[in-house]
Amino acid sequence: MKRLINFLTFTVIAVSLIIIISIFNKANATYTPGEDITESKVVSAFNILNDSLITKRDTYIDFLKNVELDYDLVNVEATIIEENKSIDSAYDGEVLLLQPEQKVTYEVNVNKSGYYNVQLDFKPVSNSLNNLTFSVKINDEYQFDESHLINVPVRWKDSTKEFLTDSYGDETLPSLLKIKEWTTIGFYNNTYDTVDPLYFYFEAGINSVEIENIASEDVEIGNLVLIAPTEVPTYDNYKTVDNNSGNFKEYINAISYVEKNSSYVRMRSVKEPTLTPFDPIDKKLNVIDSVSWTNSGQELTYEMNVPQSGNYNLAFYYQNSKNDFSVFRTFRIDGVTPFAELKAYEFPVTKGNNWELEVLSDKSDVPYEIYLEAGFHTLSITADYEPVAESVRNIQLVLDHINKFNLDIVKITGKDIDKSRNWNLTKYIPETDQYLEAYEVIIKDIIKDLQDYAPNKELSSTLSYLQKALYKLSELRKIPSQLPVYLEDLSTGSGSVAQMLGDSINMIKSQPLSLDGFFVYDTDEISAPTVGFFKRVYTLFASFVSSFTSDKFRLKTNPDVVEVWVNKPITYVDIMQKMADAEFTSNNGIKVKISVMPDANKLVLASAANQAPDVALGLASHMPFDLAIRNAAYDLTKFDNFWEVASDFAPGAFVPYVLNDSVYALPETLTFNSLIYRKDTFDALELEVPDTWDDVISLLPQLQRHGMNFYHPISGGDALKWFYQTSPFIYQMGGSIYNSDGLSATINSQESVEAITFLTSLFTTYSLPEQVPSFYNAFRYNELPVGIVDFGTYLTIKNAAPELTGQWELAPYPGTVQDDGTINRSYIANGSSGLIMETTDKPAESWKFLSWWMSTNIQAEFANTLQSTYGPEYVWLSGNLKAVESSPIEKDDLDIILEQVKWLVDVPRTPGQYMLERGLSDIWNTAVFDNTPTGVAIDKQIITINREIKRKMVEFGYIDTNGKVLEPYTIRDVEWVKSKMVVKEE
Repeated sequence: MKRLINFLTFTVIAVSLIIIISIFNKANATYTPGEDITESKVVSAFNILNDSLITKRDTYIDFLKNVELDYDLVNVEATIIEENKSIDSAYDGEVLLLQPEQKVTYEVNVNKSGYYNVQLDFKPVSNSLNNLTFSVKINDEYQFDESHLINVPVRWKDSTKEFLTDSYGDETLPSLLKIKEWTTIGFYNNTYDTVDPLYFYFEAGINSVEIENIASEDVEIGNLVLIAPTEVPTYDNYKTVDNNSGNFKEYINAISYVEKNSSYVRMRSVKEPTLTPFDPIDKKLNVIDSVSWTNSGQELTYEMNVPQSGNYNLAFYYQNSKNDFSVFRTFRIDGVTPFAELKAYEFPVTKGNNWELEVLSDKSDVPYEIYLEAGFHTLSITADYEPVAESVRNIQLVLDHINKFNLDIVKITGKDIDKSRNWNLTKYIPETDQYLEAYEVIIKDIIKDLQDYAPNKELSSTLSYLQKALYKLSELRKIPSQLPVYLEDLSTGSGSVAQMLGDSINMIKSQPLSLDGFFVYDTDEISAPTVGFFKRVYTLFASFVSSFTSDKFRLKTNPDVVEVWVNKPITYVDIMQKMADAEFTSNNGIKVKISVMPDANKLVLASAANQAPDVALGLASHMPFDLAIRNAAYDLTKFDNFWEVASDFAPGAFVPYVLNDSVYALPETLTFNSLIYRKDTFDALELEVPDTWDDVISLLPQLQRHGMNFYHPISGGDALKWFYQTSPFIYQMGGSIYNSDGLSATINSQESVEAITFLTSLFTTYSLPEQVPSFYNAFRYNELPVGIVDFGTYLTIKNAAPELTGQWELAPYPGTVQDDGTINRSYIANGSSGLIMETTDKPAESWKFLSWWMSTNIQAEFANTLQSTYGPEYVWLSGNLKAVESSPIEKDDLDIILEQVKWLVDVPRTPGQYMLERGLSDIWNTAVFDNTPTGVAIDKQIITINREIKRKMVEFGYIDTNGKVLEPYTIRDVEWVKSKMVVKEE
């Protein structure tokens, strides 16, 4: 018996181990490239997927496959044929001012057909942060998709290399100056897929080149030349035998660049003693930040001076912050890449936080010798991803096809897929297994190509998502007929193949490299900067001791300055303080101290304790009223020029800051609501973009038939719904929230009842999704290809969904048709606010600062400085509409935003309004989830709402307990605000 028990125990353990090992191996299955993937297989897979797409991408990568360069061609000059051109004596040629959406045509007579680069002279006019953007047609045709969006980078330089220090003694980033000079550029697309400029095909004879300015600013343009291709020599054909004396070595710091073509590339301070400059206590700007120097096409230019003509070497002290994968840089000396090996040069991985020295060398580690004439030269270093561009294009193809394939499946299965049904998908879509196999073949080929740039080969963490996607596909291929049951694994779920491919695009394209500096030398040996053991110990000790002894972070108060508290991170406050010192204090003589406010809710307590600041910024839109009703906020209408200042802002944004006839804040920032939709889905299903809510209702059956839906903001967030989610229809349908005396709510009026009923019917009758944890994810996975988006979600989709680039657009917020045929697009939104505290003893100085801060030029400058300093994710949408017009946002999006903010309204605030907001939330919840008739839900809530409003009105002294009015309370809406505003002449 004992033997039997032992045998069974052993058997159970053995089987368990086998199961565990098999599960472990299965979960960590990794594809190792071999001979199974041939070029013919890859071409076949590509064609299978590409040919079955409804809307195909016609990329420049595809275009290049058919390009055969002719190195016998010659350059050809073109002629502007527009009548409004002029002669610029400073430029010495014909020029034309090209305004937004304006086109210009050049005519060029080509002697020999072939592929040419297009080179243009241009000069920026405005101070906008944005690069210029053109579209280019050759003989009235776009030759590839990227010719719709040609990037024209402007050049920037630092205002100073003598860096200012902040109040803590740390160096701060200098402001940027746009270089407004004539510049000659070759055309690149906006993603810089290639090292060389774009090639266009020209027939022999007369050709036209049409350029359209699709940016939001003017630009001057001059000569256009077709540049014949030239063959860049290999290093073996380039190298010379010149030798130098061998005694020259100079280290050029990375922060000493003379210009850059991207305002987003920036410096930062790194506490590492081998870097220069360095201080153990104070922050010194000493490296180019890899986070900012990661996009292909971003370029830095340096000057170097060599004492005599001859061969020199270059060595770079750098850090590659990419996970287990190389990054690439292209080098140009005096504007030219001397030999082919310096195109997309590979910078290997640096492990951990190490900094390493890379000597530009061949594969055998023999340094390249670059011939330089004695004197000054420029060295330009450009981020590039050309070696991996084709892989990125192929990932995008698989993604596009998965989205299309998902639609095909849902057309068969319907919205709700029955997972207990025995689907026979291959009967309806015979190509199912062929598609899955094509996905596998292409992903395997991508891993095979990319492993060469990773020290851990196919095990590289940068390739991990591709490996996981490949494993999921191998599992799906075992059950192609049952694919509908596992559709979430392919396209729509978290961790799906589609999600992992989308994440892979970002990981592979990014080119992050931090740079401390580089050596120009002709000596025999070179080594990385080092720090001795004792100096490193001293550095650590000094930094440790200073954390106890330094008073750099000790708060100091000064009664002679205007105290400003800001509910924003220190990154914002640093820029604000610099601007205030340089442009406000210097002009007005009023000193300002700007501090971070960690908790805005403490303002009331600070006011009661007489410790409040003079000015508070970055407050949530509900706070000014809460402070004003408690006599803690200053009435801004006491200033004679208030309404003149206020007239630069959206009228609707002031509504929550009004108490009777007084206004207590300025809208510092805005948000907006608009429609966002997937162009690829709408094109595939031949859908019309909805303009009204009736259009939305008509659209829903077509979406729901394919398992998709429309997103309304009330579906997001928690159970408690806010005014912006519940109340827009009330305003669109002519209803109101309160009676004019503010003593009761009017959500039970006929118009309001109809509006709330329509809102609930969208979910009870038309089946909009009641709960959406993340619209970003649902939009990305095509579950909700259309919906209402706010500013934050717009930025997330724009910056964090690279696979959707060019596949979505904004459109106007859906409206309600009025009796006169117009469309009311009112929506409820607001941003942050700025105010003056009632306790200030410097009201005039505080108002001068607040009105300066919110002025058009300062807000525009701050938006540009913030984004140029910290990157494209830091978008500041000012409350000042004139400043918004110059925001660094793409023109098409900006046009929609500017149109939408005209419809912005907000709900007037009253004592007890929180109960109304909560009541509207409860009405929607009970009507949608409990099937309570909307009218019944409203009648039940209105009693509680009005009771609470009355109680708060008594508390604040507007009525007595019997309802007698002690002090009038008047509701002011957006029309009242408009009536007060001053119409300014343009």
